[in-house]
Amino acid sequence: MDKPSSLHSVLTDSIIRGLAGDLYYQRGVDYLRRNLVHSLEASGNVVEAVVSGTEDYGVTLSARGKRFTYTCECPVGAGGEFCKHCVATALAWLAGNAAAAPSQKSARTRLITDEDIEAALGAEDKQTLISWLIEWSQQDKPLRQRLATLARLKNDPAASVAQVRQQLQEAIRIRRYVDYNQAGAYAGRVDSAIDAVETLLQQGHAAPAIDLCEAAMKWLEGAIENVDDSDGRGTELMARIADLHLRACEKALPDPESLGVRLFALEMNGTYDQWFDTAGRYANLLGDKGLAAFREAAAKAWAKVPARTMRESNGESYYGVTRIMERLARQCGDVEQLVGVLERDLTFANQYLRIAEAYRNAGKLEKALDWAERGMAIYTNHEGGSLRRFVAEEYRSSQRHADALRIVWSEFRGAPSLAGYKLLEEFARAADDWDDWRDRAHTHIRRTLAEKPAAPKLYAPGGFPNALVFQFRRPQGQSLLVEIFLHEQNIDEAWREAQCGGCSDQLWLKLAAQREEAHPDDAIAVYLRLGEQAVAATTDGRYEPAVGLLEKAAALMHGLGRGAEFEVQFDALRQRFKVKRNLQKLAEARRQFLYLKHR
Repeated sequence: MDKPSSLHSVLTDSIIRGLAGDLYYQRGVDYLRRNLVHSLEASGNVVEAVVSGTEDYGVTLSARGKRFTYTCECPVGAGGEFCKHCVATALAWLAGNAAAAPSQKSARTRLITDEDIEAALGAEDKQTLISWLIEWSQQDKPLRQRLATLARLKNDPAASVAQVRQQLQEAIRIRRYVDYNQAGAYAGRVDSAIDAVETLLQQGHAAPAIDLCEAAMKWLEGAIENVDDSDGRGTELMARIADLHLRACEKALPDPESLGVRLFALEMNGTYDQWFDTAGRYANLLGDKGLAAFREAAAKAWAKVPARTMRESNGESYYGVTRIMERLARQCGDVEQLVGVLERDLTFANQYLRIAEAYRNAGKLEKALDWAERGMAIYTNHEGGSLRRFVAEEYRSSQRHADALRIVWSEFRGAPSLAGYKLLEEFARAADDWDDWRDRAHTHIRRTLAEKPAAPKLYAPGGFPNALVFQFRRPQGQSLLVEIFLHEQNIDEAWREAQCGGCSDQLWLKLAAQREEAHPDDAIAVYLRLGEQAVAATTDGRYEPAVGLLEKAAALMHGLGRGAEFEVQFDALRQRFKVKRNLQKLAEARRQFLYLKHR
């Protein structure tokens, strides 16, 4: 298992903002400023605190490997969100202090580190530490099991190994489906059982630890299919077992050739990448003899893999051995050996591309182009898109601009998009012929739009008085032209296209932002319409985005001396949606930004 990371490496102010979002972050900052974080304690990479809100809520933040986890007892935190209480705790920890109990708010709580604990334990005598361990183990079952394993090893090593095996199997066994809420407890139980294997290894019993790791991995692989592993705890457990296996091999030093054969079987049969790249990870232990044995075992399995050029409906999968052979070929650095592996299965377009890229990376450009062209001729549908891009790039590199543009233009015509337009521009500029190709692209887009049946004219229902100057809800077919003109910084033309044919709400917002300074009336109309639309569509009580748009309109109208006009319209909106209580509350909370004359 990965060594624990410092919380400092996984928890920063920017990460806190990203996890929480603006609303929860600002509320968390407010809680911190009001000294509502109490009893903050840090031990190693775990931080615990109590945060006062409607009630007192317990918060826990922790780092394990590269994972950062958090829990809070509040309703929002219970739903898995990084709530304001988590934000306040995290910020308090970053600052290095938190408020003490309400009666001692001026006190500062010093964070306790692993070094502090080590120093405190080091100051005690041996017998005291033994007494504490025994006492603590009465309340901590995993600790008790680990101490019991240690005691058995002193008295009867063989019996201890058997007991550990039984504990592992019992901990991993699934009796019924483990849902998300139970997955944490299940993972904790398995992790505690793995601790016993760690104890075996620490006490010098490396050989049995190897066998136990392999057995545990097999059991866990079968069990994890019946666990909701959304948080990846099963993957972490497998990573820990794999790490223990490597460490046990490093201590036991098994015969390299036997180890090579054993590792190939493990990697070949693993289904979760838990034994990924064993030849590389165990290279120092395998040596030349062990690696040769690994390769020989792989070659025997590879000899049974047929060459395929067509997809088979019920064909057998050779993914495991193919992946191993490909990795071995790459390690050798021989491109022909790598291509020999890749060309064994030509049932999908990407394989031609991978071969072409391998040859290009090796400097064999003619072979690279040949393979890409072969694949392009076979896969003429969307699957061959990457191959066509590869061939076009090679044509351009060899100054075959007309051939390259023929491919790029065909792709754009088939599925016009902003990305395709940019690619066409890139290739046409390389050929010093962009003006003609630009006109051709615009003509094709307009012709395509003209061929589509006209959609009915739609206007937004309701609306602020005199706000709906344009037909915002017209069909969005013009979105591509609007995108293109925005890309080219031709804002006026983009605006005309949007007025003429409509576009997506996202593009309307981009247009509004571009026109705020020179054409504020245009931007106001967009913000009012989209703000009202968002209010009407909101069903979860979160009106912040909608009100944010209306605040933009308010600020612009205030700058034009039309603040009073906005307030009349906004009051009418609030009256129309008076049953939406969260909207009314937010409007009052944001009064200074909406009713600007009251600032």
